[in-house]
Amino acid sequence: MKEFKFKINGKDFETSVNELDDNKVEVTVNGKTYAVELPKEEKKVQPVVRPVAKPAVAPKETASAPKTAGGAGTVKSPLPGSIITIAVKEGQSVKRGNLLLTIESMKMENAIKAGKDGVVSAIHVQPGQSVLQGDALVDLN
Repeated sequence: MKEFKFKINGKDFETSVNELDDNKVEVTVNGKTYAVELPKEEKKVQPVVRPVAKPAVAPKETASAPKTAGGAGTVKSPLPGSIITIAVKEGQSVKRGNLLLTIESMKMENAIKAGKDGVVSAIHVQPGQSVLQGDALVDLN
């Protein structure tokens, strides 16, 4: 039970409110009791939206043979990580599937292989360097 004291137009009122049910209460004002029915509140249910978890590591096929951009043939990092080793040098010929470099991501080593035959025209990274997904690693012509 809750009790309240207040004034309306200079007149003192003492009230008490006793909850009986979800929407029914008993209100006593200056000794006189009233049964009061309150309007029911419609509870609006908010749908729960949960984000869909995406895999943190690209599938093995993507990590092994990343897609190269057309034309220039830039091999991009399929995932964020650190460069461990670089297995090629500028000017070196490579065949599709040859190891270009190794990236460590989440304590796992990922071999980055050539997606096409070509010649290494530029190496954009060095061992120990951190890379983000999509960063240019090697150019093949």
